Amino acid sequence: MKFQHLLATACVALLASCASQPTQQDYIDAFVAQEGNKENITITFVQDITVADSIAYITRGLTPEYQNLLAEKKLAWEKKAEDCEKDERANVLRHEDYMKKYEAAKRQYGNNIKYKSKIDGYLKAAQKLPSNHEEYLKFDRSRSYSFTRDAENLQAEYEQLEALSLEGYAAQHYAMQSFNERNPEEVIATAYSIDYTNSNGETVSEVYIFSNKPVGVLEKVGEKEYHILNYQETLPTQPIEL
Repeated sequence: MKFQHLLATACVALLASCASQPTQQDYIDAFVAQEGNKENITITFVQDITVADSIAYITRGLTPEYQNLLAEKKLAWEKKAEDCEKDERANVLRHEDYMKKYEAAKRQYGNNIKYKSKIDGYLKAAQKLPSNHEEYLKFDRSRSYSFTRDAENLQAEYEQLEALSLEGYAAQHYAMQSFNERNPEEVIATAYSIDYTNSNGETVSEVYIFSNKPVGVLEKVGEKEYHILNYQETLPTQPIEL
């Protein structure tokens, strides 16, 4: 169900809260206005849709979006952590390589003043690089771009979203704003099953969701779709259209 219809209904219902209670004929008239004249129209009440239903529907419908975002943030953090580990290994290996060259040069040239600058150069190059994890952290954080800082920031973003939870994430969605401080039991729409005879003489049964004040068709409910009438039993494979 396209939820912007229900949001509009909630606003209209609030403005028209003093209007008289709709009759079954009002719903039939709204159905005919939407779908045209039909033969042998009968309607059967299915259920009222409350503010609480709407909040639960939005929250459950946003599950794939929240989970996808959470997975994306975790993957970004993990990839950056891998980059950080690779960079650490590379710099520690460079340190070890310079130290090997330093030791080799010392053995080869000893105290020969002619090669002192070369020997000292290897040592200085090695000393600028980390030899272990603790030294790497200090080395990395001293740079203008730090793999460590980047990984920590991405981890913090992931953990913040995880701590927010699905309910907290959904509560921030614009679609929730019209329900703030509303009575959870307030009815904002009603579902009816409509039976009629089509042009082929066949009996058709379909479920429609109506606004109540004023009465109007919001949506025809598809049997295989995720919608506000079946959200408790099913879970959308992708975020609902709000």
